[in-house]
Amino acid sequence: MIFERNITVIDGVKVGIHKREGETLYGEIILLGGRAFDPPGKEGVSNLMASLFYRGCGKTSYEEIIEKLEGMGASLNVSASSEAITVSFWTMKRFADETINILVDCLLNPEFSSEELEKEVERSITELKRNWDIPEAAASMIFSKKVFEPHPYSRQENRRSLRAIQRKDLIAKKEEVFRRNRAVAVLSGAHDDHMGAVTRIISALNEGGKRPYLQEPGLKGEQRIYFYLKEDAEQTQLRMGHPSFPRKFPFYEAAIIFNYILGGGGFSSRLMERVRAKGGLTYSIRSSFSPMLFGGLFSISTFTRPETTALMVEEIIAEINLTLERGVSDEEVKKAQGYFLGHFPLGLETPSQVGSLLSGMLYYDLEDDYPERFLERIKELSASKVNDVARNLIKPESFTIVAVGSRVAMEELKKIGKISLVEPE
Repeated sequence: MIFERNITVIDGVKVGIHKREGETLYGEIILLGGRAFDPPGKEGVSNLMASLFYRGCGKTSYEEIIEKLEGMGASLNVSASSEAITVSFWTMKRFADETINILVDCLLNPEFSSEELEKEVERSITELKRNWDIPEAAASMIFSKKVFEPHPYSRQENRRSLRAIQRKDLIAKKEEVFRRNRAVAVLSGAHDDHMGAVTRIISALNEGGKRPYLQEPGLKGEQRIYFYLKEDAEQTQLRMGHPSFPRKFPFYEAAIIFNYILGGGGFSSRLMERVRAKGGLTYSIRSSFSPMLFGGLFSISTFTRPETTALMVEEIIAEINLTLERGVSDEEVKKAQGYFLGHFPLGLETPSQVGSLLSGMLYYDLEDDYPERFLERIKELSASKVNDVARNLIKPESFTIVAVGSRVAMEELKKIGKISLVEPE
């Protein structure tokens, strides 16, 4: 066993505990119910709830919470993703109970003051405007919406939806999401009573409620091209890809081995070799699989000069098609296997690293012995198996292509096909 762990169920919540000698403790709760579940017209309520979560809890002000946490050298973080709300904390063993007291108070009694909400809405709108002005941020934002549209994974806040959110919406979202049938919980590190501590945290979650479900997003029938015009852009930011598999995909290991070879392995990847080393079209390109609970994403991220925008897209698709047609080699697979076999244990050196892996195992309903099984499955892969899996996963003819750049880049991209212009929201 790579690390000791106890996986159990407490009051309907899947719990993972990793006991370790030392002076630090990490805790994490993942709750199903992120941005994909925001009500129509109130997109952004998950992000606002996360941002305001511990800005005043019960009788304790935000300033007092920050002072207590800083005095203990502890941290408390809340974030919203497409699918989930994640609450995590880090603390010294001697301050664990005090830190958990703050967490429990915020789980039970978040203030969500109207004054703080108004400030956060304006801050979020300012950030949104700034993202539309930054080509890299705008490209990623547009792509994450267009690649999934009209699936709930495409939901994003805009200025109108943010200003429509009221305090009662935050309270309703919190009451809806913070329930035991949506939660997994993890404690990793040093504590005298791990079970007692995690039970205290779970007791602050509500019972009942309906656990939501999403259909897996499907592929589009043809390529779709979107362009956002930034007249002063010196480079064209490109994002390409399509919906892909969920995290519990049975051939996950084969997929990530193929991706490492194609575009995830840095300077050794095929895409990097073609468009940078040989083509001189960019300094950086990367492909990735990003699986979630109900679906996932295959994406490629890069940039190029305005006058080579069309050529870059053509070269990327040509290399993907060539790799799928001819397959990857045994030598390439062995190199990728070596990377994962060597780096996986290195990512489990701290309580927070182990805790994050454990919470992911529970949230995605992976095997209790997943770390060991992961390494075994990586070792067993052959080039033939990797190629068979990849040919069923990547479909360039169904790509969503997003570009942000100048008018020169826009005219270039028209050589690929019909484009749809995007305007800020």
